Amino acid sequence: MRWFSILLCSVWLVTGCATGNSTQNSNAGLSRLAKSDVDEVIEIHQKAVLGDLKKLMVKLYKRNPNLRYDREIRSIKASVDLTFSRRFDFNYPEFKRIKKPTDIVRLAMDERYQGDRVLAFIVGLRKMLMASYDNHQEFFYLTSIDQQKLYNSARNIEIAAWLLAKKRDRDGNLLILSDSLSEETRNLSYQRLIGRMIATQDNLALVISQKTGRIIKTFVVRAASLVFLPI
Repeated sequence: MRWFSILLCSVWLVTGCATGNSTQNSNAGLSRLAKSDVDEVIEIHQKAVLGDLKKLMVKLYKRNPNLRYDREIRSIKASVDLTFSRRFDFNYPEFKRIKKPTDIVRLAMDERYQGDRVLAFIVGLRKMLMASYDNHQEFFYLTSIDQQKLYNSARNIEIAAWLLAKKRDRDGNLLILSDSLSEETRNLSYQRLIGRMIATQDNLALVISQKTGRIIKTFVVRAASLVFLPI
């Protein structure tokens, strides 16, 4: 801890005395020095999984145009960009009384829910994923995350995917349309995208497990039971 503090102070003095360097460049240099290779790997994985989640939201809105709450005032792209421009802990009025992110996902698949199911599904997953990173958006030497939370989040994505594919209303209609049948050729693009998100979280869980020497407790997840794992 002491040597790390000394290193940061030294770098600050050097960059502060240098001429012709902007404050922004100095801060960027400090940020890079404060990160380990693993920290950068974590950030890459986080950006990847959230990027895929954003792509999933676009695809779901295109497949379910009537579900979008703001379809009359902005495009799908603008709607998705607005959602992801907000902080992950943005206080949506319709979700403010729900404590667990996975309960927001569950709400999206409740037949009685009259709101934007796609928004609820994505917001719940985004909050759950961020919780698996201990709600950090940047990672440094002293930032730690739990490999078990990452592993659990991957299993929760599997459960959410099962809900997306199976939950129907009393008339037998899917609550949110995703993979489809077209001339007997099945469109599995949603499954591939979700599968990539699962793999991203699982791979990072293994990286952190090897780094810390801690064992991941694995579970056989029964999606139909609707039991999400704790994060």
